[in-house]
Amino acid sequence: MATGITESDVWSAADALLLEGARPTIERVRQKIGRGSPNTVSPHLETWFRALGARIQDPRAFAAPPAVPDPIAQAATHFWEAALAAARAEQAQAYQERWEELASEGERFAAQAEQLEQREAQLLERERDLQEALKVATAQLATTEARLQAAEGQLRQRDTALAATQDSLEDARGANKALLADAEQDRDRHAQAIAALESRHAAHERRWLNELDVERGAVKRLQARLDASQAAAQQQADQLRDALAAAQEQLRLSDQQAAALQAQALADQRLQHTEAVAAANALQASQVRESDMAQRLAAASAQVNDLLAQLKSRDAQFSDLANRLLAIQETSRPAPSPHQQDPAEAERSE
Repeated sequence: MATGITESDVWSAADALLLEGARPTIERVRQKIGRGSPNTVSPHLETWFRALGARIQDPRAFAAPPAVPDPIAQAATHFWEAALAAARAEQAQAYQERWEELASEGERFAAQAEQLEQREAQLLERERDLQEALKVATAQLATTEARLQAAEGQLRQRDTALAATQDSLEDARGANKALLADAEQDRDRHAQAIAALESRHAAHERRWLNELDVERGAVKRLQARLDASQAAAQQQADQLRDALAAAQEQLRLSDQQAAALQAQALADQRLQHTEAVAAANALQASQVRESDMAQRLAAASAQVNDLLAQLKSRDAQFSDLANRLLAIQETSRPAPSPHQQDPAEAERSE
C-alpha cells in the first residue's frame, strides 16, 4: 500500500536540491522523492520557501533530522491524511449546503423578482390610468373654464340688458308722470271751462230775470215782443243746454281719455316692472350657476392636485422598487466555489 508524501519528505528533497545548487521546483522535488502529486507537493514546498530565510540564519537548520521510526511516521502520515480527508469532506459538505442555500435564496429572489415585475406592471397600469384621469380632469377643467367665461359673458350681457331695462323703466316712469301732469292740466282746464260756462249761464239768467222784470212792467205794451223774446230766449236756452251737454260730453270724453292714458301708463309700468323682476330673477339664477361652476372648478382643481400628489408618490415607489431590485440581483449572484482535488484522485495520481 503506497503512502502519501509528508512535509518532511518535501523539505528533505528541497534541501538536497538546494545543496546541489538547483532551484527546488514541484517537478524536481517529485523527481527527487520519486513519487507524489503536484497538489500534495505544492503546499509543502510553499511552506519550505516561507521558512527558508529563518533556516538560513540558523546553522543547524540543514542538519539531518532526528531519526523517526518508520511505523510511527506511517501512522502519523495516515492520521494526517485521514484528518485532511475528513476536513475536505466537511468542507465539501459545507460547500454543498451553502450552494443549496444559495440556490434556495436564488429561487426565492427569482420569485420576489417576478412579484416585483408584476407589481411594476400593476404600477405602470395604475400610472396609465392616472394619466388618463389627469387628461380627463384637464379637459373637464378647460371645459369648465370655457363655460365660466361664457357665463361671465352672458352675465355681462344681462347686466347691460338690465341697465337698459332700468333706463327704459325710468323713461316710462317719466312719461307716466308727464301723462299724469297733462291729465291734471286737462282736468283743470275742463273744470275752468265748466266754471266759466256756469258763470256765463248764471249771468244770462240774471240778465233774463232783469229783462223779465222790465218786461213785466211793460207787459201790456210789449206782449208781442215778450212772446218773441220768450221764443228767442227759449231757443237760446236750448242752444245753451245743447252747448252745456256738448261741453259735458267733451269733459266725459276727456276724462275717459285721461283714464285710458293712466290705465295704459299703469299697464306699461306693470309690464316693465314684470320684465325687471324677470331680469332680476334671471340675474340671480345666473349668479347661482356661476357659484356652482366656481365650486365645480374648485373640485376639479383639488382632484388635479390629488392626482399630482399620487403621481409623485408613485415615482418615489418606482425609484425604491428599482433600487431594491438592483440590490436583490446583486445579492442573488452565486459566488464561485474554489476547486480542490479529491484526496482519492490525488492518491490515484500518486
